Amino acid sequence: MITRLSINNYALFQEVNINFNKGFTVISGETGSGKSIMLDALALLLGKRIDRMLLLGNNSKCIIEAEFTISEYCKHFFKIYDLDFDTETVVRREINTQGKSRAFINDTPVRLNVLNDFGSLIVEVFSQNKLFDFKDKNFQFKIIDQLANSKNELSLYREELKTFMKLEKELFLFKEKSTISSAELDFIEHQYNELNNANLNKFEKENLENNLSILENSDDIANIISEAELLFNDQQGIISNLSIIQRKLKNYDVFKDLYKRIDSSIIELNDINQEIYSIKNTINFDSDKLNEIRNRLDFINKMLYKHKLSSLDDLIDLKNEFFARIELSSSFELLLKEKNDKINQQKEKLLKSLNILNSKRDKILDSFCCSVENILHQLGLPDAKFCIEKKISEDFHNNGTNFYVFKFSANKGVKEEEISKVASGGELARLMLAIKYITAQNSHINTLIFDEIDSGVSGEIASLMGDMMREISHTTQLISVTHLPQIASKADRHLKVSKRIINENTISVINYLNKEGRISEIAKLLSGKEVTQAAINNAVDLLNQ
Repeated sequence: MITRLSINNYALFQEVNINFNKGFTVISGETGSGKSIMLDALALLLGKRIDRMLLLGNNSKCIIEAEFTISEYCKHFFKIYDLDFDTETVVRREINTQGKSRAFINDTPVRLNVLNDFGSLIVEVFSQNKLFDFKDKNFQFKIIDQLANSKNELSLYREELKTFMKLEKELFLFKEKSTISSAELDFIEHQYNELNNANLNKFEKENLENNLSILENSDDIANIISEAELLFNDQQGIISNLSIIQRKLKNYDVFKDLYKRIDSSIIELNDINQEIYSIKNTINFDSDKLNEIRNRLDFINKMLYKHKLSSLDDLIDLKNEFFARIELSSSFELLLKEKNDKINQQKEKLLKSLNILNSKRDKILDSFCCSVENILHQLGLPDAKFCIEKKISEDFHNNGTNFYVFKFSANKGVKEEEISKVASGGELARLMLAIKYITAQNSHINTLIFDEIDSGVSGEIASLMGDMMREISHTTQLISVTHLPQIASKADRHLKVSKRIINENTISVINYLNKEGRISEIAKLLSGKEVTQAAINNAVDLLNQ
């Protein structure tokens, strides 16, 4: 439930702080005082889009903050969005003068869709405009599942449906990938055989290019080797001259370190000389070998060009891909049967969960319709009829295969039709109240807000509506914006919204009324601006009922 609401710089509210309690709270005030704007601020806090016209033009940012006491039911939401769960949760939304906003849950930044999801868990708002929820099939499912207490059955069905749809998608993709024509399969096999017979090695191209370079430049390489051999092995060569110097240094300690370094150099030079000799023995120009390398490189480059690839690695991967498609095609029928068997098994589980869900829902339909009709009769609609038509689809949907259509008739002899097509505003309000009265104990929603849904009723009917609201408030926090004294008198607490002019600026303020204030306000609701003693006496009587 909501325990605190703070509004700063929004519409006519400059700075408002309200504490809420359990039970039934009514809000009243003159037309235009800001009653519904307060509810707009709460809707804004819970993810509604910004209307910049409602931001106060005083170069101060708008801040709306509320504290909620929430149940363990909400824990799953906090886990999904990786938020810290706390039974006392604070939600804040800040909007700067340019209309850009930031939102927070327990001081953690969140997106607007997260606020929306959170709001749908804890608060339901109903107004004359929002009574067209009756058009929403999801709303009708929600009501039925609340009464049937079928949350777990619905969750199981949705899990089975999710698995079923995943398997069907896998089958579709499998068929799409595996279904190839005989001509296409022949082509793939030809491509695979060509690449497989080529015995490709990922380092082959690099090695071939190195060997080609050696063979094509064998004369130059041979000349370089000859020059090197002369430098190393001639009587006036490097090694010979170093050996002479080394012998001369041998007998003097002062050259001891230098002697060792020359000795190491001679060893290294001898090793280099040996390496040159080895290379010399491998450099034999072979025209056949040269042609063989050129042909092999031409083939490799041709394959790369043909398949629009840049490396042998890619070419080998393509070969493996061809092989996989050939293998898949050869085992297609077997794999297809396996996948179809899995789908059939999952469909059986899905149908089982669906039958359990439908059975639980269907059990409550008749008693629900009777209960709604009885309440409507009490609320001044003696000929009202309410029924639920069940339509069955062959397809699986997120809520099942059955569709439930709420139907209504207010007049004797008139056939029931879809509620949204035949019910007036006052009839819709009474229908919604009847439904919320019946479902209150089964709902996880902690706070209900009615925004003048009592329009179009008065007298005894209004008093009965007030009694129902009070009874709902025994299990659910109820906040109602009203202009009816009969309903205002039934509340545990009474908030009044009024306008004031401060420094030539009009602002709205909201305050709880004490007993005398409630008597005065209810008397005004009874008689208008001119409050009579009779109205005051009547107000006292209403409060004492």
